[in-house]
Amino acid sequence: MSDAPSRAASRRGRTLKLYLVDGSPSGVITAELGISSVRAAVASRTALPDLIRREEASRTGIYLLVGPDPDLPGRQLVYIGEGDQVKTRLAAHDADESKEFFTRAVLIVSKDENLTKAHGRYLESRIIAAIRGAGRAKLVNGTEPPFKGLPEPEIADMERVLDEIEILLPVLGFDVLRPAGQEAGGPSRAETAGAVMAATADHDALFTFTEAGTDAKAREASDEFVVLAGSRAKRQEVPSCGEGLKRRRAQLIADGVLVPDADGKFLRFTADTAFDSPSGAAGTVYGGNVSGNRYWKHATTGQSYGDWRKRQIGEGGET
Repeated sequence: MSDAPSRAASRRGRTLKLYLVDGSPSGVITAELGISSVRAAVASRTALPDLIRREEASRTGIYLLVGPDPDLPGRQLVYIGEGDQVKTRLAAHDADESKEFFTRAVLIVSKDENLTKAHGRYLESRIIAAIRGAGRAKLVNGTEPPFKGLPEPEIADMERVLDEIEILLPVLGFDVLRPAGQEAGGPSRAETAGAVMAATADHDALFTFTEAGTDAKAREASDEFVVLAGSRAKRQEVPSCGEGLKRRRAQLIADGVLVPDADGKFLRFTADTAFDSPSGAAGTVYGGNVSGNRYWKHATTGQSYGDWRKRQIGEGGET
């Protein structure tokens, strides 16, 4: 029997406390988990002066600056930083022309003010690595070497802090750490590999796409449709391939997620890759606009994804 936790077992209820500082959802918002060691404060760029005046901004912590990527619709640009007084760094970035991209900022500090400069550098390094691994956003940071200047007990403490950050950020609209296929607020990083393997082995959630010589496998995961590593896609695009789809494929190639197959006629996915819809995934595999509902097939029954989905809804989501 597998030791991997079931999805049901990994979904534990959590209390989240949100506070609208000025009573408006467009102003500064603070957030913390019910029993937690950290607090997040988020604001739009227009509300950044209000965020900087907050007491939290005078503490040691980390922060993320996030905005849309003009080169690829749907993708975000993100910058990660840390500071003894976060407000000083935020004010400097607001005046920096190279940071004009960001439209929102979030800072994360310790509620008991126990974070040090070394803790901030460790968390910054780990978050940068997590964003690179997740592939959901483009990092604006330059090359950052791993930071190892903490004793083992403090590293363990910071990993627990990072677990809390991974839950808070998606709730606040900064979903940049989550690997493809992992549910927001789901299993911890230590549980993820086993849970993903268990879900992949579940043929009720596995689909195939084999049009025009392709050979792709995918599954639903939370609010996404994930094409699995090893899937084969067409290299040659068809006339129906729109500009947005061409840019997405080109970016996946530039990122090394799609690489030439041995025969040169196809591309192969080197990592699990999340899409907003089955049709978005199908279009990337096929190299042109195509119906995901029609052409993704249930791996066991051969039923189309669209028909399978109707059955799930008709049965109240029971499998």
